[in-house]
Amino acid sequence: MKFRQITLAAIISLNFFSCKKEIVKTSKKIKPTKNAVAQISNVRTENPRDLVQHLFTANGGSILYLKNGDIKGQARFDTDGDFVTELMKTKTYGHYDEYDDYLIGKEYKDTTFFFNQFGKIDESWNILKGISIENPMQVVSYKSPKNPNPKEIETISETRLIIFDPETKTFKDENSQEAENYFIAMDDWNFYSHELSESLGKFGVQTKYLKKRFLTFNSQNKNVIDTKSKINGANVQALLYKKGKMPIIVPLILLEEDMELVTDYLR
Repeated sequence: MKFRQITLAAIISLNFFSCKKEIVKTSKKIKPTKNAVAQISNVRTENPRDLVQHLFTANGGSILYLKNGDIKGQARFDTDGDFVTELMKTKTYGHYDEYDDYLIGKEYKDTTFFFNQFGKIDESWNILKGISIENPMQVVSYKSPKNPNPKEIETISETRLIIFDPETKTFKDENSQEAENYFIAMDDWNFYSHELSESLGKFGVQTKYLKKRFLTFNSQNKNVIDTKSKINGANVQALLYKKGKMPIIVPLILLEEDMELVTDYLR
């Protein structure tokens, strides 16, 4: 087992104030004059939540990263009730630039990352890229091709475990060190992918071995994922999709904490 855990690295290298409407009752009808002008207000009260790009909450305080690039926040902020609306009233104290997997504060050039090396979201993020985070392994960052070949797109519409097929390689010298490392990695991939498939099969989840490069889901998210690029900043080998939800990343080797996240996701 120790040997398999070590060689797994080789596998990876292959690949969110309700408004009360005031009703005024009158006992008299008011007839409009000729010069009367009917005015209809199209002003809509904007939901503060719609302005938030990222929300970070921790014991030390809460920070709002707005879609316009402003940063608001307050130390030891009460996160009960409609705290986002209240937090929006705080003073803007900074600005930021956003990248795929991190952001940089303009004033102090400080870098804040969204994910760890396995693509797991830091538990302090409540909203990331405008998306409410329900699971630390939720997919929120990925590359989407501009004009993908429709023949290379796999559409998943039912609950599935999706395991990405690794790249197939051939070697002139099958006795070379490069070839030996590849065959060891493939052997481990076969073993662990089978174990993962069996583990999730106990929940009634079928497995789809993905041979195509691009992936999309029959849900509200219509974007196409390039599986050969990083997802949540990591080299991902498998995703779990439950119909109606955002997919989550699943490692080939399921630890106890990973299984808890999977179980929670499938509820």
